[in-house]
This record gives sequence, structure tokens and C-alpha cells, in this order.
Amino acid sequence: MTYRIKKIVSVICLAAAICAITLLPASGYAENLRFVFMADSRGDYGTPIINTAALDAINKTIVALSPRPSFVIYGGDQAYRGCIDGKYTFDDFKTAMKRLTDAKITLYTAIGNHELYVKGATDDQGFIFTNQTAYQTAFASNPANGPAGYTPSYDHLVYSFESPGGDAFFAVLDPYFLTADVPNPDLGGTIDSNQLAWLQAQLAQTKATHKFLFIHVPYYSVFDDPIEPTPDHDATWTQLWSILDNNNFDLFCCGHTHLYSRKNINSSIAPNPQPTPPIQWKGNVFQLLCGTCGVRVSTGTPKVNPILWHVSNAADTYFFSVVDICGTQVTVNSYKGNTGAYTVFDTFTVQYPLSPVNFLLLD
Repeated sequence: MTYRIKKIVSVICLAAAICAITLLPASGYAENLRFVFMADSRGDYGTPIINTAALDAINKTIVALSPRPSFVIYGGDQAYRGCIDGKYTFDDFKTAMKRLTDAKITLYTAIGNHELYVKGATDDQGFIFTNQTAYQTAFASNPANGPAGYTPSYDHLVYSFESPGGDAFFAVLDPYFLTADVPNPDLGGTIDSNQLAWLQAQLAQTKATHKFLFIHVPYYSVFDDPIEPTPDHDATWTQLWSILDNNNFDLFCCGHTHLYSRKNINSSIAPNPQPTPPIQWKGNVFQLLCGTCGVRVSTGTPKVNPILWHVSNAADTYFFSVVDICGTQVTVNSYKGNTGAYTVFDTFTVQYPLSPVNFLLLD
């Protein structure tokens, strides 16, 4: 594959933009679709519990998009804690998102680590199982087609759906799935065997051209946050990425790290962890890390090359990504801003099959 990085928009990028704006049908492909991904609107230290000012400015921008997105997938960490002084915060988040849902934009959610925390009168606790159950009740509008026959249930935590014409497949996973309270949680999480087997079975059934995975935690960490460090992952994450790479997923969308980054994961990047015998990525999948739509940005120096990994982490800046499926092509326009205007700062496209073309618009 050839990767080109340009400061200006080329004829190819212009064609992609026209396709994204007009969504004209593409010959041989059933449909075109627009959706939005964002994550991490929580406040710091409970003040506020949700950064509603930043979130509402983003939601205003989303509602004003033309065409309007069909749905928004939210990647977790909605509020400072999932439960504060005996009250769950999930309805507060749903209220903060009413501008979208009132505009008939469907909201899907992936669970984050902060949804599982309880804030008491004097102390924070680990991951609490009853928070998971309350989350499932609050977001019962999420599909309930995850791994079946298990107690506790994966309903509304792990699920998939397809676009109306069946040409795009979307899956949401839960790296923190609980069967009991966890006093000292691993913030990196793990992907249990039930979810891996379920995802493979789903992929065996779909005929979709485009495929997207949504989960709270990135596979590749680009920044060591002293407040919430992301540890190295276990082997289940490499197993997951192997499934994505072998099945030509377009995007792996995540949050948790409070900045923006996107990167095509190709053969120059080693699996983490690397199995035995070693394997090499084919370069089929982009990691799209869109890790703050309200939480404090992780400022400082990323542990990876910030140019090659397209990192943006200016202070007091928040992000969301608009994804357009147009026939064989997926175009991602990412926006940045604060509580005022949001503007596109990064655009890239993925051409099916296996022909990603990059255009760097980062300042």
C-alpha cells in the first residue's frame, strides 16, 4: 500500500468530500451512510460530573451537519462516576444527549471504566457489578444480540447491527465485563473468549463490505497519562486485532486516552503483545482514537511520534469524528474546538479493498 500525506486537498480528496456531502449512490454498492463517533465527556474530580458545555457545543454542530448523521456511537466515560452518592448518572448523560435524540439521531453507547465506579461520601471504590446492571437498564435501547446464554447477560453491552442495506457492519465490545465486584481493576481491560467467539460468528454471517469496531480502550496507547495510565494489553487484544485485520475492518474506534490520534496499523507496527510464532499486520485497519468530548485533554509529549500517529492534544480542545460511507470508500472528517465553533482539522479516507489514502490536515 502507498501512503501519502499532504497539506492540501487533492483531486481525490475533493472527490471524497463531494461524495461525503452529497452521498450520491455508488454503482455496485447498496447504500451510503453517515455516523459520528466520540467519547469521554466526563468532568474531572466531579466538577462538573459531565462537561455539558463542551458536549452541547459538539451536539449543536452534529445536528447542523448536512446531511444529518443517522446515528452517534459514544465510546464510554460519560460522567465522572457511574454512581455518585447513591444516584446513577446515566440519566444525566441521556439528558445531555437529548439535542441529538430529539433530532431523531439514534444514540448507541459503549461502556467505559468510569461507568463502573461508585463515588461515596468519602471514598471511591473499584468496579461495581450493580453499576453494570444499572447501565444495561438505562441503555436498553442498545441491541441485545451479544453472546447468548450467559449469566450475567451481555445484553446492551456487547452487540452488533448492520446498516439498512446490509453493506456496513458495526460491533461494540466490553473490555470490562463483570461477573462480580472488582476492587482493583485493570484499566486496560481484557476481551473474554465469549466476546471473541461471538464476534467471529457474527462476521461469518455478514456480507457487509465495510466493518467497524467500537470499544472504550485503544489497542495502541499513544500517551502515558499519569492520572489514568493504560497498561500493556494481554494476549486477548492481539487475538481481537487479528480478527479485525483478517476481516478487513475499516476502523477500530476508541477513547479512554484523552486526545485525538489516528493511524493505519500496518506491518511496520508490531502486535502488542507479539504472539509466538510472531505475526505481522496486513495494514487493513485504522485505529481512530477520539478520546475527549469534554474531559481534560492529556497534554504533554506522546510516547509515539506525534506526526506519524497524527496526534492532536492542545489544551482545552475537544474532538469528534464524522464518518461517511460512500460506496467503496470511507471518509473520516474529524473536528476540533471548545465551546464555540468546531472545524475540520483532519481528514483521511479508506478505499475498499486495501487502498487507504491519507491527507494530513493537522495544524
